[in-house]
Amino acid sequence: MRALRLPSTLFAVCFATVAVAADFDGSVPLSCTVTQSNDCPRTKAACEGTKAESSAAATVGIDFAKKQVRSPYRKALLTVQHTATNPDSLVLQGGDQYLAWSALVDKKTGALTISLADNEGAYVYFGTCKVADKK
Repeated sequence: MRALRLPSTLFAVCFATVAVAADFDGSVPLSCTVTQSNDCPRTKAACEGTKAESSAAATVGIDFAKKQVRSPYRKALLTVQHTATNPDSLVLQGGDQYLAWSALVDKKTGALTISLADNEGAYVYFGTCKVADKK
C-alpha cells in the first residue's frame, strides 16, 4: 500500500485557510475598520454619508467573551444580548430603552455590517474586520 503524498504547498494553503476562517468564528476579539457610514434621519427621504473625525475613530471593537461592541459613533458600549451563527455569518444583536442594533460579520471575509436605530432614525455602517491586536 502506497502512502498518499501531497505537496507541502497544498498543506500550507489548507492550514492558512483554516486559520483565516477561525478568525471570524466568534472565538477571538475583532477590530473592524469602518469604510462607509450612513446617517438616515426619519425627517429626510434619503440617507447621508458621514465621515469619522479620524481613522482611529472609525474602528469598531467586538469582544465576544465580554459580549460588548465598541462603536465609533457612541460613547457607551453596546451590550450583546443575542448571538446567532450560520454557515456564512455571525449575528450580534442588542438594545436598550433608546436604541436597537444588529451586527453581521461574514465568516469568510470579515466584512461587517452594523445598523443602529433610535427614535430619530438609523445609522448603517460597513467595514472590514481583523483579529484585534492583543494589549
